[in-house]
Amino acid sequence: MSVIALKLLQFIIGFIGIGLVVLAHEAGHFIAARLLGVRVETFGVGMGPRLFSIHGRETEYRFSLIPFGGYCRMDGSIDLIKALRDDVKSFDKGEYGSYFTTTPLVRLLIFIAGPLMNFLLSVLLFLVISLVPTLQAVDPARIVVVSDYPALFSSDITQSSIRTGDTILSIDGQEVRWWQEAEELIASANVPELEMRVLRDGRQLDVTAEGVLMDGTYRYGIALWQDPVIGRVDGTTLFHPGDRIVAVNGSPVSNTYDVYMESGHDMDITLLRNGAVVSVFLPSTTSFPFAWQSTLVPLESQGFFRSIAYGFSKAAQSVADTFTALGSFINQDSEQVRNQITGPTRAAQTIGNITTLGFKSDAASGIRAFLYLLSMVSISLCVANLLPIPTFDGGQMVINIWQIITGKELSPRSYVVFQIAGIVCTVIILVGLYSLDFIHYFG
Repeated sequence: MSVIALKLLQFIIGFIGIGLVVLAHEAGHFIAARLLGVRVETFGVGMGPRLFSIHGRETEYRFSLIPFGGYCRMDGSIDLIKALRDDVKSFDKGEYGSYFTTTPLVRLLIFIAGPLMNFLLSVLLFLVISLVPTLQAVDPARIVVVSDYPALFSSDITQSSIRTGDTILSIDGQEVRWWQEAEELIASANVPELEMRVLRDGRQLDVTAEGVLMDGTYRYGIALWQDPVIGRVDGTTLFHPGDRIVAVNGSPVSNTYDVYMESGHDMDITLLRNGAVVSVFLPSTTSFPFAWQSTLVPLESQGFFRSIAYGFSKAAQSVADTFTALGSFINQDSEQVRNQITGPTRAAQTIGNITTLGFKSDAASGIRAFLYLLSMVSISLCVANLLPIPTFDGGQMVINIWQIITGKELSPRSYVVFQIAGIVCTVIILVGLYSLDFIHYFG
């Protein structure tokens, strides 16, 4: 497949994925409206010119050319026109089933339903992810003490009884098979001293990892040791899967950090390939055209009921993390914000790119990558729509909560002004997001 065709495929995958998330959001409004007695004039699937429609008893189901997102148009336009024409102060005399003749509580529930549907979609996607059988990349629990590589780690934590090259066998009595298991135990320990059993030069030793308190959490200055063996190779013939790097610029290499020490410079690399010594030259780079080799083992299924709990906890944590990230933007400069916020085009490319990379490994990895990214997009849409911006669900919620508390209805003219302000805000936000994409690609 050509580079252009691959890029086009990635964009298509990404836009379809985002469209499905948007469609689920609008489906939430649709379902809530129908359950609460509000007629839906049109439920659109896709955007752009209409391809065909299916007319239900009360709703037109419209299918459009561009398979991206959807929309839900509720009954009430006639009531609004009449109210504006007659210059009335309320919608009291509207027709049954109109959005405007409902109570503020009903309208509030309809607007909550969109973000709620995105949250539930994320729960479902995380549940499916946990059930999809796949392989997990793991590494032996061999470790590096970060103080041995001060140029790479912004940490000066030292260890007196642990050495670079040790292999962790257990932590606080819990057996460790892989580094990924050790990493979880270390991250959750948060104690000043962590007891470990390690393998060193063929002998088992009991050692203590000494923690240093940083930002309320104990850190131990331990990282993964990876053998410098090449796994996947991307777009180059210099390296082959299975190559072992034995020296860079004349310096011997024992683990991958010895290679990273030379990144950013021209690199004369000595490889061991099928028992033969091979020399290659790699121009200065900080991004290598290969990935390090890992061991692939089947990922254990959590079971259906545990997967449900996992889905809810993962979605809830993602919501909290998204709100935290939004709050952190207040203290960041414009350059940091541009690097962290993406527009629809760049988001679609990222989804497609990561998904196609996953499928290069195996189908299950590709599916899991796609579902995971969609779940994060769904959470982002959920959180964004909770913001109190006019025409966003959050803005509509604020209005209806105010009406519930005060007992006052929003007048038709005020409603129109509110909607116009919301349209202006939405246009500004969309222009800003697409500008970020334009700067990324062409700036």
